[in-house]
Amino acid sequence: MDRVTKTLAEYTAYIDFSKVPAETRHEVKRRIIDSAAVAFAAYTSEPVALARRAASRFPTAEGARILGTRYKVSPDWATFVNGLMIRYHDFNDTYLSKEPLHPSDLIGAALSVGDYVGARGTDLITAVALGYEASVTFCDGGTLRKRGWDHVNFLGIGSLLASAKLLGLDVVKTQHALAIYAVPHAAMRQTRVGELSMWKGAAAANSSRNAVFAALLAKEGFTGPYKPFEGEMGFFKQLLQGDFDLSVLKRLEELQPPRRILDTYIKPYPVEYHAQTAVEAALKLREKVRLDEIEKVRIDTYEAAYTIIGPKDPEKWDPHTKETADHSIMWVTAAALVWGPIKIEHYRDIRNPAVLSLMKKMEVNLDPELDKLYPQAFPTVITVVTKSGSKYTERVDYAKGHPKNPMTDAELEQKFNELTQGILPDEVRKRALDIMWNLEKYSVADLLEALAV
Repeated sequence: MDRVTKTLAEYTAYIDFSKVPAETRHEVKRRIIDSAAVAFAAYTSEPVALARRAASRFPTAEGARILGTRYKVSPDWATFVNGLMIRYHDFNDTYLSKEPLHPSDLIGAALSVGDYVGARGTDLITAVALGYEASVTFCDGGTLRKRGWDHVNFLGIGSLLASAKLLGLDVVKTQHALAIYAVPHAAMRQTRVGELSMWKGAAAANSSRNAVFAALLAKEGFTGPYKPFEGEMGFFKQLLQGDFDLSVLKRLEELQPPRRILDTYIKPYPVEYHAQTAVEAALKLREKVRLDEIEKVRIDTYEAAYTIIGPKDPEKWDPHTKETADHSIMWVTAAALVWGPIKIEHYRDIRNPAVLSLMKKMEVNLDPELDKLYPQAFPTVITVVTKSGSKYTERVDYAKGHPKNPMTDAELEQKFNELTQGILPDEVRKRALDIMWNLEKYSVADLLEALAV
């Protein structure tokens, strides 16, 4: 195997709960709470209902529970449904670097495999911390999106290591699991171009599903392609054209404690992360200007936001799906000016005339000076010109939930309670929160049983 594969496998074998710092343990609990919140917000959504129905055709007594139920299916199917629930509303956490990522997408895999093997809470915390460490580190090493590949290719590496840890794979089997995951499962960026479909919310879940399948196969002794990352036709050459900074792996090579989860960001609004600062800037302007006074809106932003959620796709100017709307900086900004803080229920009214009309008054500009600050900051500047000629400008660099503008534990609990109150009764929410904040004392099964609807 190659250096990268060995490094990842040896790091996974070395890290146990005793080597996970206290602040990392606490942040893992916060991300599990956040993931449960956004998952139950999606519980009744059409894509989740469809996936749950497909999975239910393959019941098993020895599998893993679908989140919110006592229904067991194979761990890879459970991973897909649970991951889809976490990801569907684009409301789970984010990391932005050379490549963007939603690292908590891997929690669906950790919960499913953890349930399957009867893992303790300490095992779950360790596995999630490992998964974050690897997937976030890969985002610092190179860009997939600029070469037409999807960020979930990095996410699956974290899901694989979390699964390998929970399954108790040794160093050799973990290397083969990585190879079985990395070589056959390259995901294309077409998922996020133009009009977006249900698959936008499922791509990460599928990557995690592939990772769990690979780990289960390797556990039985199945071998994978050699040199999966650095080989002549491997991951780095094919997906990154040889452009990957191996120095980012130094922390893993030196077996340093997992801390990278502390660099990631929780979302206050259910919109693509590059639009979070746009929402907050729009909310500030909404306090100064009445909607009927607006003549023109100018959005100045950086390259990643301009390219991923900006004006280049005609569909982003005229969204017809929820997935397209939450990936349109124009729609998101207009919606915030019309309604205030963006809520999940606003996506039931994507074609709202006031929102669509306001979008026609917009222009979006790529500002090279703002781009120089990315990804250390995510600056959005919005200027509103009124019919009387007055100008109002607001700039936001760090949205709520970023490490430089953190969300408190109390604010996170509020997000959990708001998003789950339509599904989970009060006593269930209290019990689940107690388990998640004190996860060391419980098992994965305890948590999933508490969350059964």
